[in-house]
Amino acid sequence: TNSRPYRREFAYRPETSSNLKWFDTHRSLCYTSCMEKEAHMLPNRPLVDCHLHSRHSCDCDTPLIALCERALPLGLSHLCPTEHVDFDPQDPCYGYFDYQAYSRDINTCQEQFAGRIILLKGIEIDYQARFDTEIRTFLARHTFDFVVGSVHYADGLYIKDALLKAYDSDTAYRRYFKAVRQAANSGLFDVIGHLDLLKRHAVPRWGAFDPHRYADEIEAILQAAIERGTGLEINTSGLRQAPAETFPGPETLRRYRELGGETISLGSDAHHEKNLAQDIRHGLALAQTAGFKAITIFKQRQPSRLDIE
Repeated sequence: TNSRPYRREFAYRPETSSNLKWFDTHRSLCYTSCMEKEAHMLPNRPLVDCHLHSRHSCDCDTPLIALCERALPLGLSHLCPTEHVDFDPQDPCYGYFDYQAYSRDINTCQEQFAGRIILLKGIEIDYQARFDTEIRTFLARHTFDFVVGSVHYADGLYIKDALLKAYDSDTAYRRYFKAVRQAANSGLFDVIGHLDLLKRHAVPRWGAFDPHRYADEIEAILQAAIERGTGLEINTSGLRQAPAETFPGPETLRRYRELGGETISLGSDAHHEKNLAQDIRHGLALAQTAGFKAITIFKQRQPSRLDIE
């Protein structure tokens, strides 16, 4: 049944620091007006949000129509929800996703907002290698425009808490990156989502994340993604969380480009309409600085590039 259990919270919640609480509170007061003013700036840059969640994800209560309505004054040209799909029975969201209900809602909103915004149908799959067969079967039986592969468990341990309790910092990061490399090697996904997400939970516990310390692990992920034709997501949610930078950070994006990577998507990971498209322009600027000339959207799993300049 499509019940709504208590589940992991990837929508922003203030971490342990009172400074973060102050920052989030005061930022939210000006965010809406700032975004609406910025919607009329840099008109030649594509404004898209291709990682967000609606009530079709069990950690979100926001109706899809509310996200579409919010996207209009923000000047978004493309919107692609990426609802959670989980295959691990230990996950509180296991069995929640309803493909038929989601598809109906997408179709209704596509009709209602036709000519005003391009609405695509995406999902975010939580990848664990032991569920590879189930994931392949699911994707073969369902149709999507865009499929994000993400990692929320390593060694069967949830990265928000269990993984951090089981290992020291080095071991936790290396086990996590091994799981992300497996996702990239699978070749199942259009992009790898929030590649270094573990830092969201590890930074409050162990301090700032140093990508150079895990350069070999990260490069192995990037090489695997490039070899499989899988892109990389710039996820801006880290800018409103403890790491105070995107997932992945600037160094990883630059290295991906140096290695020949060309496919990047862009998303806010919003779980509420107030966070829709938050810091998307920051993500665009980051992509441009890293050497990318375009961002990529997907229609029926086929890439299409939108020039940044």
